[in-house]
Amino acid sequence: MKMYPSDLSRRIPARLLTALLQAVLAALDVLEILELGVAQGSLAFAAAAVAMLAAAPYFLSREGRTLRFFRKMVIVSLFLELTLFQLPSYNLIAGDYPKTTLLPGTAEITGGSCTLFAEEQSAAVFGTEQVVLTYSQLDIPVGTVLLDVSFNDSTEQVLVKMDVSDETTSVPRENIASAKIVKDAESSRYISCQFSGNVSQMRLKFSCPRDTDSVVIHGIYLNEPIPFQISAVRFAVLTLLTTFCYGVAVSGFLKKPFWQTEGFTTGAVLAVTAGAVILASAMILTGVPDGEFSDRWQQTYGDQVTQELVDAFSLKQTHLLTEPSPELLALENPYDFYARRAAKVSFQWDHLLYEGKYYSYYGIAPVLTLFLPYYLLTGYYFATDMAVWIFGCLGLIFLGMTYLAVSKRWFRETPAGCLIAGYVILAASCGIWYSVGRPLFYEIAISAGFMYLAMSAYFLISANILSPGKISRIRTILCSLCLGLAVLSRPTLAVYAICALVYLILSVKRSSDTLSGRIFYVLCAGVPVGLLGLLQMWYNYARFGSPLDFGIQYSLTINDFTHAEFHLIFVLIPLYRFLLAPPNISPNYPFIYTAYTKLDANGFFFQDEGSTSGIFFLALPTLGYLLSGRALRRLPDRKTRLYYAAVVGLPCVIMPLVIICSVWESGYAVRYTADFSWQMIIGALAILFWLYRNSANETKKNLFRGFMGVSAGLSILLNAVQIAAFSFSDSEYGDIQRAMYDIIAFWN
Repeated sequence: MKMYPSDLSRRIPARLLTALLQAVLAALDVLEILELGVAQGSLAFAAAAVAMLAAAPYFLSREGRTLRFFRKMVIVSLFLELTLFQLPSYNLIAGDYPKTTLLPGTAEITGGSCTLFAEEQSAAVFGTEQVVLTYSQLDIPVGTVLLDVSFNDSTEQVLVKMDVSDETTSVPRENIASAKIVKDAESSRYISCQFSGNVSQMRLKFSCPRDTDSVVIHGIYLNEPIPFQISAVRFAVLTLLTTFCYGVAVSGFLKKPFWQTEGFTTGAVLAVTAGAVILASAMILTGVPDGEFSDRWQQTYGDQVTQELVDAFSLKQTHLLTEPSPELLALENPYDFYARRAAKVSFQWDHLLYEGKYYSYYGIAPVLTLFLPYYLLTGYYFATDMAVWIFGCLGLIFLGMTYLAVSKRWFRETPAGCLIAGYVILAASCGIWYSVGRPLFYEIAISAGFMYLAMSAYFLISANILSPGKISRIRTILCSLCLGLAVLSRPTLAVYAICALVYLILSVKRSSDTLSGRIFYVLCAGVPVGLLGLLQMWYNYARFGSPLDFGIQYSLTINDFTHAEFHLIFVLIPLYRFLLAPPNISPNYPFIYTAYTKLDANGFFFQDEGSTSGIFFLALPTLGYLLSGRALRRLPDRKTRLYYAAVVGLPCVIMPLVIICSVWESGYAVRYTADFSWQMIIGALAILFWLYRNSANETKKNLFRGFMGVSAGLSILLNAVQIAAFSFSDSEYGDIQRAMYDIIAFWN
């Protein structure tokens, strides 16, 4: 039913809105009287929440239950945001806490390296050794501590620990309070304290993370009210995300099949894709220093992929320009990391050394399609982070297009809410975020392979190679071309070429009624990827004398791959880490993490920085593979079962497992998840959606919709926390980490 403004009073009585707004205003007035430092933004925030209540019927006019739930969540979230989530701001309400100012010049200063500025009564602290400021005979209750600190240009944070004696002890308790003050994070300057009675003595111990760091302490202010930290992100998660999850489970509109809601569902998927692209862009641009974005397009230097390979190819040679040092070549085994370190020889890290020349084992497609043309046209090298940005965003766009193409052909009976939730899970767990979050040259191959493979998948589906309809020759050519470029970006992805060959065999009979038409179709499908495959084989032969030798064993890295031996447990480690590793819950920030383990293997297995949970936890619908046997039994005959077992099982199960097992030699790195995660998720969703379509049990259908809603919320939560912890290190992005801490750890 369409909602008009005159109907609003029947949905939300004016008395309720007025009473709610008056209650909020009264609460704010009381808090201001109590000098609890309520931010002016609190009033605007409360008004915005009330406006959301009023506007909700216009956006959710069809959904009675969902609308009611949304209204309740707005009220609950607003109440929590102004009460429970602001606990530190209420710390002074229970007693008489006189404001007191402590200047460094009046303290007893000991330890470390410190300079006192007598006129300002401030003190500068240098380096990692603790500088202790002691204040005695205070005899006042202390509820909060505000630290007025300024940083030099290179310093991002300073650590503070407090020793305090109150009425429960005459000897100061050591490290009873602590804080990490972060530059540009105002909330980190406040410490909420829970002492007993009057504090008689207080020692504040300051230390910087690095020897080159320094800060100036201007003053310590006791019992200053802590301002409210209103979080729009927290409010949005509680209202919008929970409403979405609830709507997937119970909304009448979202229960409708895709074919009845195609416009809405397509728009929702495109909106999620746009949001993912914006988020990826924000993550990349956060790492670009202020004022240096334009410089990224005029780079006069690069790395192994963006410069060294470009320089080599521009001179029409396969080996790199840098020559190995005679000392390196003189070593008995130059691939032995510890031998190189003991001899103190210079060498190019993670380059290939073969017959006295340096080579690169990284994929050449990004060089041929982007880096080399850009260099020849402009004379500049293409920046690594900008390349990962472009590859990652285009990959996300084509991932969304692939999902829609699959949905239009096979998921038309699936509820709109389940389709949208499935795509939210897919976008959150696709794995590209670990490349976007750390855009080094290692991530170039991953992100380029992700992009080209997603493009190939889209053209494969939209060409009708696997579905009824006329097969598009142009899209078949593009599919083949993109698949070849994916392999040239990351040779690991060559396993998906096997899937393409199977698809070609399955579809060639349907491609045309004539022999010439079928031959032409085979040429369209095989020539582009075949030519690119021959190019890769020639490149391998030109470097190492074998068309099938990619050269990774010649790497100068932490392990000697020329002597590395296969052990079964080295396969079990990545299988466990990528599939089954559960998220760990900790009482300490970031609260959700995944512990690293190599299953007690008694041998060397490389572990890159960062860790993430297994795909079965990040994307709960992947558990649908446990029901694959039931899904196959629902198919009408053996031929059809074999067909879909190949169509789904090869790219979504077999090849991802092959990729996971293949990393036994190179070790564990979270960036590898982009090679196989999204394929596994799409395959599992196909199984679940097929079973939903063929089920007549309404109870099971209701439970499944609830499962998809909960899975989407958990996927966002688990992925977001672990991706943020990996992408934004505390040492470089302390302000971002502090903002996340404030959102989650509201009690501090």
